[in-house]
Amino acid sequence: MRKKWLGIRVAAGLCAALGWWGLLYPELALTPDTVKVSVEDEEGALTELPREWSFDSALYLDLLEADQGSITLRSRLLAELKELFKSFNNS
Repeated sequence: MRKKWLGIRVAAGLCAALGWWGLLYPELALTPDTVKVSVEDEEGALTELPREWSFDSALYLDLLEADQGSITLRSRLLAELKELFKSFNNS
């Protein structure tokens, strides 16, 4: 039982450490693989905007100055965990 809790604590510590570096150096966390800018039309369809990518862009400042409700966060990890919990609860 102790090994299980140790593993969970190590995993949580790793996630916290990676998140901390994302706060210190947002330009390293906001990469083309992690950020997609899209626009929602009247019907609710999302259209991804092409964006020239450089570390000198003001994407971080644009995110800080965005209006409330205009940013949607999606995580593949959280979506997979949600499906995993659903499968455990249904069985």
